Amino acid sequence: MNHPSPSHGEGARGEAHSTAREEFTNIRISREAHWFTGAKEIINYKVISHFKQNLFRDSKGIYIYQTFGKFSEKGYITVAGPLLSVFRVDREKLVFDSLDEITAADADLFVNADDEALYVFYPRLACYASVSASVAPDFARLLEDGTEGVRYFGRALTKRKIISWG
Repeated sequence: MNHPSPSHGEGARGEAHSTAREEFTNIRISREAHWFTGAKEIINYKVISHFKQNLFRDSKGIYIYQTFGKFSEKGYITVAGPLLSVFRVDREKLVFDSLDEITAADADLFVNADDEALYVFYPRLACYASVSASVAPDFARLLEDGTEGVRYFGRALTKRKIISWG
């Protein structure tokens, strides 16, 4: 299943971002979900966490939005792997490491055909989040094994290839 792009405007937030200076940064996320600036890996978790909590998308791509007093900036990034990770799972919601949440029953959970790992599509950014080993047992409690295969909230757990990460 290929997903349509999300609506590019985010209401008042998107309009406020429209006056920000735009930069195409050298920040990229690798296939293994490591964050880099140029050739150097960003290893400070607080920096990565700050970036993840300030991610947005518009017609040009995914960007980090930052303000410095009266100055604001949209720094576009390159996404070649999972941008987020599922941080917490329960019957009501999934929480990403960006602290964004989606309803668990509405989550598009699937197995990626390339690496056989579980991923969740995150519609607001039109990107994918990995399912780490630490939350896999929580997902397992939400899966049902039946005669027609594994189901998640009554829907078949599908296998498909991720064409574009972001």
